[in-house]
Amino acid sequence: MRTQPRWFVCALIPLIAGLYWLAVASDHGVVVWLLATVPGVVILATGAGLLLWPGDRYLTHYLGLASLVGTLGSVPLMLGTGIVEGLGLFVAAAGSFLTCGHTVLRQRALPAGVPVPVAGPRIWRKAATDEALLGFFVTCARIPVGDDVARDAQEVQALGAIRNRRGTYDLADRLVAAPAAPSAPHIRRRRAAGREFEWLTFDSGYVPDPGLPGAARWRAHRVNDRMAARVFRHPGRARPWLVCIHGYRMGVDRLDLSLFGVRYLHERLGLNLMMPILPLHGPRSIARITGGHFFDGPMVDLLHAQAQALWDIRRCLAWIRVEQPGAEVGALGYSLGGYNAALLASVESSLACVIAGIPLTDIPATIWDHMPLLHRQYIEAQGIDQGRLSALLAPVSPMYRACAVARERRYIFAATADQLVSPQQPLDLWQHWQRPAIHWYHGSHLSVRQEPGGHTFIERALRETGLIGAR
Repeated sequence: MRTQPRWFVCALIPLIAGLYWLAVASDHGVVVWLLATVPGVVILATGAGLLLWPGDRYLTHYLGLASLVGTLGSVPLMLGTGIVEGLGLFVAAAGSFLTCGHTVLRQRALPAGVPVPVAGPRIWRKAATDEALLGFFVTCARIPVGDDVARDAQEVQALGAIRNRRGTYDLADRLVAAPAAPSAPHIRRRRAAGREFEWLTFDSGYVPDPGLPGAARWRAHRVNDRMAARVFRHPGRARPWLVCIHGYRMGVDRLDLSLFGVRYLHERLGLNLMMPILPLHGPRSIARITGGHFFDGPMVDLLHAQAQALWDIRRCLAWIRVEQPGAEVGALGYSLGGYNAALLASVESSLACVIAGIPLTDIPATIWDHMPLLHRQYIEAQGIDQGRLSALLAPVSPMYRACAVARERRYIFAATADQLVSPQQPLDLWQHWQRPAIHWYHGSHLSVRQEPGGHTFIERALRETGLIGAR
């Protein structure tokens, strides 16, 4: 492990870059000043922060976001600044973006057992892209304060009392009860992102335990009661199915179809695809941005969200089995979808395979990792901490039960430079799953679709488990 420096001298790059952006902004008209001042101020401020007090996660989140906006925005700014100064803005912002990636990889030590990526501009760019997305996420996230935190504290305490009275195992059994197939599904043809598919909808049928805190509030999300899924299936002979579970802030056609590479999985490999929409995402969203209130809503609602996610995915499985009795079905999930694929594998032993990609395994740990330090201290003072919340969410965690799918049918792939999900989490799942096949790629969370090794690994899993024929 490399020695951790006290001072990050590379922070001088965004520090100087921010000063340059502000200097250029002051030399031109109002439009240039308005467009250049915001990224310039943020790049300058985060550069100073990295130099003087490195380690705060928000510094790299906002440096990544501001420098990415600056890099992209420098091109239209050339109309007001001229080519020479515009190129200077581009170089300054791009240099700050790479500095962000370099710094965050240097600050965060990898756990033992995770391969170390070779340092260089390529891996720095990938890590910085993750940081930029995190900057967007935390900017849009709802941060509870005041009465909301007091309510969270009361509900977490009440949930803890219920767990102590019933026991975690009893609570888990109630939350993962197997649902029946939907009784009145509706299917219509739909086209999106240049692809035609069947749009399957049905009443979710999930009813939260009325004895649990937050149950009435969860039931009030009426738009979330209607389950939706995209279905791609071949006419003619029966084909194996792959359930494709999307990640956080997804559930939108263009994002999901791009993530899973429908042309490759459906047309080239010949699989039927089931793509369920997770609660509070896509057409089930209750916020302006898809996925809103899933991670940043009331804390005990995470229990209801994950219980309903598992319920809905299992109803999709039941629909497949009614439509095609004896069908071979595998599961593939990315990020939050990886969490749900792993959770599904803990209760569905008949899955032909489970592939958990860049998976979460501990949602509270991820929330705590990206939560503002001041806010974290505030809610911990109210009696809510990461460990306590993780224990309360154990009934809907893939780490609680043993995997029901045979070890040789379990697969994990993860990123060595992942900034959204700590590499420790897929490593923990690998240990929990008795060390099955795992693939580490030298990239970030967002670079997963561009990593050829990941495609090869997924295809290998599908071939080894018989979902697609051997070549």
